[in-house]
Amino acid sequence: MKIEKLLHKLQAFFDTDKHKKRQHIEELKKILLKLKKKERKITRSMQQADEDCLRKHYQTELEIIRVQRKKGIETLQQLKERKKNLGALS
Repeated sequence: MKIEKLLHKLQAFFDTDKHKKRQHIEELKKILLKLKKKERKITRSMQQADEDCLRKHYQTELEIIRVQRKKGIETLQQLKERKKNLGALS
């Protein structure tokens, strides 16, 4: 009976860890979607801008968002790869 209890506790611990990782991936996906929408919005604003100063400002914002999205996508791919590798080991 004691071994069964320990196994159940251990299983619950690993399930919690999986849940946290899955939740982290979902949160990251939401953030990436928001960044993509913001990128599109800024691109449209930049195309409609008349002043060079305003265009440069939009261009700077756009570059920052693209770098953030790139880092986020790389992180998401790494998390998915780890999840896939851990699933193969189980």
